[in-house]
Amino acid sequence: MTRAKHRLPRVHRRGGYLASVGATAATSVAVSGLGAAGGLILARYLGPSGRGTYAVIASYMLAAATIGECGLTYAVCYTVARNRADARDTVRTGMAMLLGLGFLVGAVGIAAAPLVVDDHAMVSAFRLAFAAQPLVFGAAAWVFALQATRLGSWNVTRALQPIGYSAAVVALALADLLTVERAVLCLIGSIGLQAVAAAVLCRQALPGRGRLRRSVGRELARYGGASMISSVSYLLNTTLDLLLLAVIVQPAQVGHYAVAVSMATLPQPVCAAFGNVAMPRLAAGRATVAHGPAAAADRRVVLAAVGASLVIGVLCIGVLSVVAPLVVHVVLGPAYAPSLELFWLLAPGAAVLGCNRATDDVLRGLGRTLAVARCEWTGTVLTVVLLATLVPTIGVAGAAIASSAAYLVTFVLLLQVALRAVGVTARSVPARLHRVTRRGRKDWITVPSESGRGNA
Repeated sequence: MTRAKHRLPRVHRRGGYLASVGATAATSVAVSGLGAAGGLILARYLGPSGRGTYAVIASYMLAAATIGECGLTYAVCYTVARNRADARDTVRTGMAMLLGLGFLVGAVGIAAAPLVVDDHAMVSAFRLAFAAQPLVFGAAAWVFALQATRLGSWNVTRALQPIGYSAAVVALALADLLTVERAVLCLIGSIGLQAVAAAVLCRQALPGRGRLRRSVGRELARYGGASMISSVSYLLNTTLDLLLLAVIVQPAQVGHYAVAVSMATLPQPVCAAFGNVAMPRLAAGRATVAHGPAAAADRRVVLAAVGASLVIGVLCIGVLSVVAPLVVHVVLGPAYAPSLELFWLLAPGAAVLGCNRATDDVLRGLGRTLAVARCEWTGTVLTVVLLATLVPTIGVAGAAIASSAAYLVTFVLLLQVALRAVGVTARSVPARLHRVTRRGRKDWITVPSESGRGNA
């Protein structure tokens, strides 16, 4: 057996792309539903002000993790998928690097807490969230290694965190004990549960301890650095509005905006599933052959991921735009009526946001992380300009308009890059999709074997 065969993770040797996407999307729907349910409970029991405060803490925690991990999570997934033989060393080295960054980010967040929130109780909750950063960072090495090796196990670990979080929040709400600080504790506890499960499942997928290797660390740092540039820009595109509003407008207005954003991002998990599966699959394909049947299969995967995520995003936002008034008034009450107008302003850009995320992952799997960064940073610059222009004049509505416009511009840029990456012109896409549909499902979801023949 050749070395290339050893490098192919199980998910790339068996099963089809759409089958893997289906399982991942189903998990994402469940995770999204649990997250939405948890958000609704927080909104109902904490009120607009408490919900806004929690949104600020969670947003800063996410921002710190995305920036502070320096793209190493994507690097672990990409490197494990490309080189299964050294996967254990990759996980061990990546975890050591992530833990060091986690302690650094946690210390900075604890020190900066009074600059972000001014209430004493909220400062304590903010510091508690950042004290858990080493746990968040360390667990990510196991989680992202599973994405490259066992998608089923990866989906299990993804589901455990929101299940644990939602169960804890519901229990506190029923006991009338839910506060912002306790909600943060629930979040940390659920991340700990996820870390334990990921460690056990990763040990099964990749037996052995592995060892720290400088060469692996340098490889992770190179890919991670380029990924970080694109990740930071995507994060700014999606959270800069909320981070800015947190220091400009009242917490209640932030709460309304947070609810609108939560509704607008509901399709994202399903759309992102196409990119989640495509990234390690494309990375593994790059490690075997660069031309021939594998290249053709990669082209089909890219077109399927981008096209399907776009269609699903547009359809879901269309349905949500119709049912949103009923959901908001029945579930949250009249106090959240302003969230409706904000959601409708976000809707055009939200329809393509999930496709943007899937396309980002597709390009990362093809090794084009810097191209992702260029597109996302263009959107970021546009976001900053529009926020600076619109928010001072029309408030939170301006933030919604700015974000929606930036998502749309970024989508156009990413689509152009993705099509060029696989040698497809925009004009030929409709004809290609028509041929794919006529050939049937089996023809384009199977993966070519190392000898060039398709495997079911």
